[in-house]
Amino acid sequence: MAPSAPPSLSARLARQGLLAAVKRGVPAEQLCLDVGLRWADLDDPESRIPYALLDDLLERAVALTGDDNLGLHMAGMDVMDADDPASLVILTSAHLREAMERGCRYQRVWGDGERFLVEDTSRGVRMRFTPVGPSWRPAHRHLTEVALAQLAQGVRIFTGADVRPLRARFSHAPPGNVGEHEALFGCALEFNAPASDLEFSHEDADRPFVHADALLHAVFEHQARRVVERLPGVDTLVGRVREQVRRTLAGGDFSFVAVARALRMPPRTLQRQLATEGYTYAGIVESLRRELSQGYLQRRMSIAEVSFLLGYADPAAFHRAFKRWWRTSPEAFRRARASGG
Repeated sequence: MAPSAPPSLSARLARQGLLAAVKRGVPAEQLCLDVGLRWADLDDPESRIPYALLDDLLERAVALTGDDNLGLHMAGMDVMDADDPASLVILTSAHLREAMERGCRYQRVWGDGERFLVEDTSRGVRMRFTPVGPSWRPAHRHLTEVALAQLAQGVRIFTGADVRPLRARFSHAPPGNVGEHEALFGCALEFNAPASDLEFSHEDADRPFVHADALLHAVFEHQARRVVERLPGVDTLVGRVREQVRRTLAGGDFSFVAVARALRMPPRTLQRQLATEGYTYAGIVESLRRELSQGYLQRRMSIAEVSFLLGYADPAAFHRAFKRWWRTSPEAFRRARASGG
């Protein structure tokens, strides 16, 4: 892996913002010049830019266009391309639940910082989005809205059904007029919420995708993995916590206090900084276990071995957790994968 670098993201999202502004009469060259970019930089599928540069571009685009719902309008831009393996992984997933999990796994293709997180709820499953940056900026509202709007629209396209979320939450304040939000999401809206996320029912989470293809899915996953492996390492707090937990899950001490000690941080400081970024330690451990469980089950390991590698003292606890994540048993999951299901 290449040396560590500051967090960056694919230029694709900046291109979406620029195209949305151009559609509203702003000259592309002028907007790029205002924020120190070149159009050629955004046209390269492998180009990456700092997050602050994207924030500058979106805030300047809003100022020039007067478009208070720029994020929602960015979501309507047709930007699907063959150079985006992470999106193709989602497109060929079996259903929404799998697509959300894969989106989180390969999100570094789009940008650093683990902005997306899948969480199970009593009613179904939700996808949470947290903008990257040390402090809130006006651009973060638009980044949040484009992320959640693309998810809401994508689910309808990929399932071929009029799927509506159970609820859409936004951590920012409501705009002056929420009519477009109500029409796009088609569900209860909550602003000034603890987090920004979309929640879907169990039924919709398991709804099959019209382009599901196990063989193509495996090919695109391989491509996405290769892209992520070529990216430079990023030194983020969540990344360091995940790496320490990963190293100590199997037979080590991965308690919160032990991880804080390994990172040379007081536990209260670590807890406070994670909360500032929208994370909890328990959520990080749960997400990592869920992510690793699938890969382990596709190897020739016993359930007891997988349970140990994931840090469970009792295989029964792993069984319960896996059924909560995937609504099936580890054995059934393994059989389905072996048969190509």
